[in-house]
Amino acid sequence: MTTEPGLLADRLPPQNLEAEVGVLGSVLLDNDALHDVIPLLAVEDFYRDTHQVIYRAIRDLYDLGGPIDLITLADELTRRNQCKAIGGSEALAEILGRVPHAANARYYAQIVRQKSINRDLIECGNQMLRDGYSNNFTSGELLESAEKRIFSIAEADARGVTINVRTAVPEAMDRIYARVENRHVVSGVATGFFELDDLVGGFQPAQVVVLASRPSMGKTALALNICEHAAFANKTPVLFVSLEMGHLELVERLLSSVAKVDGHKLRTGRNLRSDEFTRLADAREVIDRIFIDETPERTMRQIVANGRRFKRRENIGLIVVDYIQLIDGEQSRDSRQEQIALVSRRLKVLARAVQVPVLALSQLNRRVEDREDRKPRLSDLRESGAIEQDADVVLLLNRPEVYDPNDEPGIAEVHVAKNRNGPVGTVKLAFLKNITRFENLAVATF
Repeated sequence: MTTEPGLLADRLPPQNLEAEVGVLGSVLLDNDALHDVIPLLAVEDFYRDTHQVIYRAIRDLYDLGGPIDLITLADELTRRNQCKAIGGSEALAEILGRVPHAANARYYAQIVRQKSINRDLIECGNQMLRDGYSNNFTSGELLESAEKRIFSIAEADARGVTINVRTAVPEAMDRIYARVENRHVVSGVATGFFELDDLVGGFQPAQVVVLASRPSMGKTALALNICEHAAFANKTPVLFVSLEMGHLELVERLLSSVAKVDGHKLRTGRNLRSDEFTRLADAREVIDRIFIDETPERTMRQIVANGRRFKRRENIGLIVVDYIQLIDGEQSRDSRQEQIALVSRRLKVLARAVQVPVLALSQLNRRVEDREDRKPRLSDLRESGAIEQDADVVLLLNRPEVYDPNDEPGIAEVHVAKNRNGPVGTVKLAFLKNITRFENLAVATF
C-alpha cells in the first residue's frame, strides 16, 4: 500500500518540544515540581531522544533522593557517558534559561503526555492497517487485536489518585448528613419499588445488578418497569439492549404497562376505547428517554462499545441487558461456562467504564423446579458462578402462581439474594398480568 505524499507518510508525528523543554527546565528550577511530573510522565513520553536521556537521569536522581541541578545532572550524565551526546552542560543551561519559573510544570507535562498518547494511537492505527491488509487474520481476530491495543493505551494513561483519609472525611460526612435529611430520597437510580429501594438504595454508578428468574416469571417486564421509572421519574436516559425481543414488541409492552391498557387489546386491535387511546398517547412522554438496541447476536465487545457511545451521546444513566445467556461468545472454543464468565467480567468493565449501573437479566437453571418450595437461590444462576461473584446486587424473581394458580395469585417475590453494600431480604410486589406490570403492593389496582 502506498500513501499519497502530503497525507500521512511525510507528516511529523505529534510532539511539542517546547513543552518538553518546559518540563525539564521546571524540574531543574524547582525539584518539588517532580512530585507532579513523575506520576504523569514516563521516559518514553518524550519525543526527542536527548530529552529522554535527560529525563531518565533526572528521574533516577529523584529516586535516590538527592538534589537535582545543573551540576549534579551534568555529573550524572557524564558518569553515564551521555553528557556529550545531549550537547554538554551548555545544552542543559540553555534548557534552564528558556523556562522563567516552575509554576506550569504540571501543565507542560500534560501536553507532553497527550502528544505521546497521540503517537501511540497513530502507531496502533498503522499496525491495524498492516494486519488488515495482510490477509493473515479473521475479522474477529482483527477486532480483538485492535481492542487490546486500544485498551492497553487507555490503561497506560490511567493515573491513580491517592487520597488522604483526613481530606475525604468531610465529604463523606456531608453525604451522610444529606442522606439523613433526605432519608426518603434514593441516592442512585431508583427502581420505583419502595421496599426494594430501601434495601438496595437504588442502583449505583458502576454497579452490576443481576435480575434472574426462570422463564415466564416476568423479568423483562420488571426490567421495563424499572426503565420506565428511571426515564420518567429520575429523568434518566436508559439504554435497553434486547437480544430476545424486537423494538416494536418492547414498545407495545411499555405502552400497555404505562397506559394501563390490556395488552391483549393492543395485540388484537379490538375493543380499544377512546380514553385508552388518549392514555396511550400520553404514555409517549413517559418512555421517550428509553433507547432500544435490538441488534441480534450481540457480543460483549459490541455492547460495551455501544454503551460508551450512548454515554457520550445521550448521557445515559442506566443500561439494561436482556439477557446474559443470549450474548454471543467471542471465544467459540471456550466452554459455555468460560464464555459466560467472560461476559460477566465485561459487564463489570462496562459499568465501571461508563460509570452507570448495568442491570443484566439472567436465567436460572431447572434445579429451582426440582425443589419442593420452588424458591430460587444464588446457586441456581445458570452456567456460571462468575455471575454471582461479579454482581454487586443479585435479585431473584419468583411468582408462586406460575407453579400453582392458587398460591398467592397476583403476588411476586423479589429476593435480594446478594447486596454487596447492604442487607438482603425479600420484597413482595403486585403483578398485573393483563398489562404485564409490577407495582408496589400498597398502590396496586387489580
